[in-house]
Amino acid sequence: MSLPPFLGNVIALLLALMVPAALGCLVLAGLSLRAEGGINYQVGGSFLKYILWAAIFLTVQGIGSWFAGLGLGLNGISGSFGTGFLAPIVTVATKFMQDVVLAHLIPVIAAALVLKAILDTAEGHSPLASIISALFLLGVQGLFTIFQGWNDGTQFATTDFLVNAWNYLASQLCPLAAALAIGGAVLAYVRNRNWMWYAASSFGLLTVSGLWYLIKAMAGA
Repeated sequence: MSLPPFLGNVIALLLALMVPAALGCLVLAGLSLRAEGGINYQVGGSFLKYILWAAIFLTVQGIGSWFAGLGLGLNGISGSFGTGFLAPIVTVATKFMQDVVLAHLIPVIAAALVLKAILDTAEGHSPLASIISALFLLGVQGLFTIFQGWNDGTQFATTDFLVNAWNYLASQLCPLAAALAIGGAVLAYVRNRNWMWYAASSFGLLTVSGLWYLIKAMAGA
């Protein structure tokens, strides 16, 4: 039995809203990163949850294909449905995220985080938490473009997305973080403070992929 046109249009509307929703999740992830410390994250914390929801929203078509392969799909769902008279809602949501949030709101929030970094330094605290969060927010648009490229549209798009995210983290971001850790070690040594933690962190970040394969081998996976 085919779906009624109105219900099909509502479902098409919800699917079309997944893209701006994923973009919003990335913005919230950047804010949560600062709340969790900036240079670290909590297991099960808001940062990872928002990243996961961004992945789900971007790959929801693949999730639907997976359920359809198990016989749980809805008959009548196909590319023939459009948003119809509900299309302006998608346009407004997309323009709000692009023109208001990304173009105007994010730069202001990032500037406030830079000011927060200065104030943290004045109090004797590390400014890295606020600076890294500001950089994350300013790079949301580019990160979102990368995220879209990871969506292959298959039944396992969500898990493939997460695998690509891990590979990007290990191959691109960890070496940059290792370089910052080396700089921190040098600075700590000059200031006659404990620099071994920075050096150990740098070594771990540079070898994170090897450590992961070692743990998998030890577990017999």
